[in-house]
Amino acid sequence: MWLPKTENPYCDISTYTLRELPEEAMSMHDSNGKPVIVVSAFTLVDKPSYGRFLMAHECCHHSLGHVGRFRDGLGQVGPQRFFYIAPALKQMELDADCCAVKMLRSKDETGSIGSAEEAMMRFGSSPTGAYYPTGTERAANIAKCSALD
Repeated sequence: MWLPKTENPYCDISTYTLRELPEEAMSMHDSNGKPVIVVSAFTLVDKPSYGRFLMAHECCHHSLGHVGRFRDGLGQVGPQRFFYIAPALKQMELDADCCAVKMLRSKDETGSIGSAEEAMMRFGSSPTGAYYPTGTERAANIAKCSALD
């Protein structure tokens, strides 16, 4: 299957867009074991500032070893793998958010950080995904990481 590729200025990982994506973005390994990122084409067009945060966030999942952890421990078993790592998933998301904030700050892209905080606030007290932190928790984490020197 062919997917349109997009430039990702935050890491050297092949990044593709997909029009209909159940998540706004995701990180994985392809069938050859190479790291890849897939981002919602709709989000990149409709909310470009937030889309940049998502790309940085997904780069962080790879650089922090989160994606490799799934593959090494469980093999390539698809979306169900999240069930088995649920206890660690919340912290992984918070860590990837903070890493993305640092990455965006280093590139002077504070608007993308603000867009992410706003997007998370829209979730309020609801989880931002299966076994993920709530929107309020993620927004507070983004604000805290943004305030660090």
